[in-house]
Amino acid sequence: VKRRAMTVDIFAAAEEAQRASCEGGSNDTQVLLVGAKQAGKSTLMRDFLGQTDDPKPTAALEYRFARRSAATGASSRVANLWELGGGTQLAELLRVVLMPANLCRSTVGITLDMSSPNDALETLLFWLDAVRRHVDVCEAQLRADPNANAGALQSLKRRDGDVWEKHADAAAVRPMGVALLIFAHRWDLFEAAFPEPEAHKLATRALRYFAHLHGASLICCHHRDKQAMGSARSLLHKHAFGSARRCGARTHYTGTRARHSPPRARSPSFPTRRRRLSESLSAAGALAAGARTRRGRLARAHRPRAVPRGPRGWRRDGRLASGL
Repeated sequence: VKRRAMTVDIFAAAEEAQRASCEGGSNDTQVLLVGAKQAGKSTLMRDFLGQTDDPKPTAALEYRFARRSAATGASSRVANLWELGGGTQLAELLRVVLMPANLCRSTVGITLDMSSPNDALETLLFWLDAVRRHVDVCEAQLRADPNANAGALQSLKRRDGDVWEKHADAAAVRPMGVALLIFAHRWDLFEAAFPEPEAHKLATRALRYFAHLHGASLICCHHRDKQAMGSARSLLHKHAFGSARRCGARTHYTGTRARHSPPRARSPSFPTRRRRLSESLSAAGALAAGARTRRGRLARAHRPRAVPRGPRGWRRDGRLASGL
């Protein structure tokens, strides 16, 4: 008996599962990283998850998730983390992640490879156009049935209005409809290739212009800069879990599952430790001086009193003084 082979479109299945999750009233957030090949998407994702192993090339669309435990009695927050590989060839897979019902909870991070600035600018313009066209289609679907999608439309309007309604450039800025992040990654290679300060100024001005025009956040970073990577990690944490990562807090991950633990007590800084040591030494010196004073008073109190002598070596008690 011959069996007919079945062909399954895994991306269509993922899209259907994502749509069912959105229609089920899920509050999970969506974080999608896109960009050129080998631009650093996997590096940013693994740094956010706290993983230290070497990243592997991304095959098509990779999925992970992170969970943040909430306070007692509250439900935990789940962030669905997506990484789109293949450069610009798989842009149509945006429909798998960005659904009309979850636009207000979605974040897109465009990762640029600044080791080649010309390609980085071209990549940025491509993804800005691709994301905007897809988001416009999703918003049109929401407006087609305003009664059923009133909550989603109100959330989109409130999120964009809170930031840009009273801004001086409100007439020129066009928010994307989703939270947009731009990571100018491998910035150290750009500085090594173009050491002139004027080149740095020109590149940052161009990136800031496009970021401001589309209502995006911009971070220039590279994997060896701990401070810049920490800022990128905090920005992703804010959009994934709805709040900025607290200073001193740690997030534990088991595979792709995350558990947020309370912050550990921070050790005092060096000036604080030096001041406390000086105060301790001063207090110890005062105690020692007080002890010496008390011992001196005690010794004087128990010292035998001298008998006064009279004239010609005779003591006043009538006996001759010794040695005279």
